[in-house]
Amino acid sequence: MKVYEPKNIRNLALVGHAGTGKTSFAEALLYKSGAINRRGSVEDNNTVSDFNELEQEKGSSVFSSVMYAEWKDSKINFIDCPGYDDYIGEMIAPLEAVDCAAIFLNAQNGIEVGAEHGWVYSSRTNKPAMVVVNKLDVDQANWDKVLDDVKSQFGGSAKILQYPVKTGNSFNQVIDILSMKMLSFDSDGNAKAEDIPSGEQSKAEELRNELIESIAETSEDLMNKYFEAGELTEDEIKAGLKEAIKNRAIFPILCASSKSAIGATSFLDFAVEYLPSPMDVPVYSEDESTDITTDPSKPTSLFVFKMASDAKTGDLTYFRVHTGKLHSGMDMVNSNRGQSERFGQVYAVAGKKRTELEAIMAGDIGATVKLKSTAINDTIHEKGFNVSYRKIVYPNAKVRTAIVPKTKGEEEKVGMGLNGLYAEDPSLKIEHSQELRQAILYAQGELHLGVIKWRLANRYKVEADYVEPRVPYRETIQKGAKGMYRHKKQSGGAGQFAEVHMLIEPWVEDMPNPEGLTVRGKDMIKLDWGGNLEYVNCIVGGVIDARFMPAILKGIMEKMQIGPLTGSYVRDIRVSIYDGKMHPVDSNEAAFKTAGMMAFKETFVQAAPKILEPIYELEIKVPEDFMGDVMSDLPSRRGLILGIDSEGKYQKIIARMPLAELDKYATALRSMTQARATYSAKFLEYQAVPPNVQQELIDAFKKSQEEEA
Repeated sequence: MKVYEPKNIRNLALVGHAGTGKTSFAEALLYKSGAINRRGSVEDNNTVSDFNELEQEKGSSVFSSVMYAEWKDSKINFIDCPGYDDYIGEMIAPLEAVDCAAIFLNAQNGIEVGAEHGWVYSSRTNKPAMVVVNKLDVDQANWDKVLDDVKSQFGGSAKILQYPVKTGNSFNQVIDILSMKMLSFDSDGNAKAEDIPSGEQSKAEELRNELIESIAETSEDLMNKYFEAGELTEDEIKAGLKEAIKNRAIFPILCASSKSAIGATSFLDFAVEYLPSPMDVPVYSEDESTDITTDPSKPTSLFVFKMASDAKTGDLTYFRVHTGKLHSGMDMVNSNRGQSERFGQVYAVAGKKRTELEAIMAGDIGATVKLKSTAINDTIHEKGFNVSYRKIVYPNAKVRTAIVPKTKGEEEKVGMGLNGLYAEDPSLKIEHSQELRQAILYAQGELHLGVIKWRLANRYKVEADYVEPRVPYRETIQKGAKGMYRHKKQSGGAGQFAEVHMLIEPWVEDMPNPEGLTVRGKDMIKLDWGGNLEYVNCIVGGVIDARFMPAILKGIMEKMQIGPLTGSYVRDIRVSIYDGKMHPVDSNEAAFKTAGMMAFKETFVQAAPKILEPIYELEIKVPEDFMGDVMSDLPSRRGLILGIDSEGKYQKIIARMPLAELDKYATALRSMTQARATYSAKFLEYQAVPPNVQQELIDAFKKSQEEEA
């Protein structure tokens, strides 16, 4: 395989919802370009893209798959991305590595969640985008409805470059606006250019004029020429359209049927002629303060966007070369870790197939055997060429669960497996929570959790179960209370004695000094788990020696980590130590620590204690058809609707929900909306639980304590 210059490379991500035919269309691209001599199918589990055993088991894409086609002296790299929201990390990462997003739509369903994600994240990364309306040969295909959806989502910058003469079973002809020809396709997807029928001529001319006007509007020079001459030359149209696509001023719309390979050769032609090369799209530095031009004359640098460990492909690191020329045997530096990396063989990859290359030029995508000290989001460069590229930003997790090994004693094995999965999929997160005494796994949804469990069992040979995660409640008080505790212990020889009197109050900012007490000193402590503890010394007359005050605080802090009501952390308390007693022989730090702890515990329950729960703000995007179901369901989960807005064909609901209810919401929302809604959540605040819930939590904690005893 030859080495391609940047100007002859195109990098695309195929994105869209599950079921839009991306994998089948990728297979058609490979077939039409001659990369394969027989087209596989998703149903037969023999496509180049979905080669993983899990994908074949599920019948849909789970992981992004890198492929390439050689076409008209150019190399077109395309990455087939899964469409379900649960696998969004496998779409976001490729979008950082490519120069254009091809957003696929099912002609029957129009804009779906996966397409919306493709649009949002290509916008965030400032990448050009195009639309491919696929499956126009299905009976329920509705071209006009899809166009309405596209215009609503993408605005007036979405422009028709092709439209079908008919849809459904009779779909085999497309009017091409650029060439002003009708393309008729045979059963193998081969096109024959013909004159446009008279019945379609006026529509085609109207769309062409609209396109030319839009191209002219993107350039002052073209606009002046268009006003003067009333038209543009073919060369001006071509150059203007290419520039407009690059600048996200126009989003072209093409037609396809992946089943019949209709549109595959048109897509390849369009990619070579009109889509930007790596030299046309800037690459951003890590702080996004500068953009870097893809340049083969500079020292070599690259960005790692994907890692994979698979029994069929082995351990691979996928990268995009941004500058210079990478060849096997090069010694490079990982800028994120300051460690050197040696590149062995470098490959062009098509699914599970690897082709060893002599070199990879700037702008190209390749892979190498897994590097020793490199992770996703790392920049690797030649020594002395200091650069660090913009990192992939993954979304917050939507679901969490506790994970335990099926076999006791295999906790370490599960942990090692999860760390391995995280290296390949940073959209998941694992937390060994000391507070909850659980290993908490955060993921993008129920499907994502299923993939993690499957990979643990099949790749890392360890079985695990998901159990209900505990909630990080907080405890505090609602009124002031005074209390004391005398610790007295005599067991031969020196004993222990300490007596502590304290006032505890709810802490609020800028609160006045405790009434009737003389303040000798204050310590304001920002608690690691959120909130504050104000520790006030009000001792008069030396009844407690100053050297024992830190020990009292230590006892209070220990009890604040295991709250009296539910064993949760305590927050936002002011403790004033105002009286006590000590013994000249038997008083020591251990005695005062115990007295401080017990005085706090007993006084806390007299101060109208309350339990706080974490509240999250949700942004739910739901099709209008399911709006009523979602809204009526929220109150049953203690959700509070804050507002409603429209966003394209979706309604956006802003709501609040306790974490205890949110843990179960992803599955419920998926079921309610046929997987057509999505949501994001972020922590908002802690808020008091309802009285009935508080009593249930206290009773449950008492029961667990009795069982443990």
